[in-house]
Amino acid sequence: MLDKPNLAEAVIAAALRAHYGIAVRSLEFLPIGNDARAWVYRVESDERPYFLKLRQGAPKRSALHAPRYLQGQGIASIAAPTATRSNQLYAPLDGFSLILYPWIQGTSAWNRPLSAKQWAEWGAMMRSIHHTVITEELAELVRREIFDSTWVVALDRLHHLAAGDVQDEIARAMAQVWRLKALQIKEVRQRYLALGARLCAASPDLVLCHADIHQANIMIDESDGIHIVDWEEAVIAPKERDLMFFVADGHAPEAVDAFLRGYGRTSIDPVGIAYYRYDWVMQEFCDNGERVFLSETLTDRERTFALDEFKRLFAKGDVLDLARQAYCEAQRRPF
Repeated sequence: MLDKPNLAEAVIAAALRAHYGIAVRSLEFLPIGNDARAWVYRVESDERPYFLKLRQGAPKRSALHAPRYLQGQGIASIAAPTATRSNQLYAPLDGFSLILYPWIQGTSAWNRPLSAKQWAEWGAMMRSIHHTVITEELAELVRREIFDSTWVVALDRLHHLAAGDVQDEIARAMAQVWRLKALQIKEVRQRYLALGARLCAASPDLVLCHADIHQANIMIDESDGIHIVDWEEAVIAPKERDLMFFVADGHAPEAVDAFLRGYGRTSIDPVGIAYYRYDWVMQEFCDNGERVFLSETLTDRERTFALDEFKRLFAKGDVLDLARQAYCEAQRRPF
């Protein structure tokens, strides 16, 4: 988030000492991330730096346990939460949750291009994740894809709000854009449902997916090693849930080739790619719409940012454009 949460830094520091035994020297708020219910800090301690995620309410158990499980399977480049003194993966604090990670000194792949070698390493990491055996315990913690209509319900609610009498200035601006783009939004809704029905009928194999594996969630350390972070959206789903971030995603052909060499031989279902591209668009529509129309805690700056992000979705080369391209490919090569 762009602005700090309503929680004093002294309170956060005291909780880190109590739950993790960390003597905090300083907390640096980092205005990054796109989660309306999470804030992040760099924590300087007497021993080492940490990355702290402060989440409103209880965290998703899958976001904590999936990366820990993968680390236990030998995938060392997965960023997993640090355990508390009582061996828990988070600590409660006044309606928030503290989730602590080792600090990765470096930058994200969003800010620094990956080499062909790193793309191949990323592909090999994704193959290892997708080939991980899903235990009964893990299956109980991680959501399973059921191709439901959750986004449709949320989208229809927002469509109703946009058509009504909106008093707030930022919400009025969002409603105006929503009405101008109504036909495109309707097309997204229809294609999302149709593709989901086709994919569900095919009964694809399901694997453990990160589900948000874009370049901002890859960290490059000082030794050029890569690390996968942020498992908030972990899901058991067709592998295309992750592969849509690499196939026809606007990357240079040589980068895609390197990734697929690392991933290894596999068949990729174009219907699955198209479905998850439209799932992503639906999520973006709903997330930004809810921030503007429904949030009671976000600042005007954060709501204006959500409005601008919503407008950007319709630009050439952005997520809606990529979804349409994937849809055309799926129509040419039916499953």
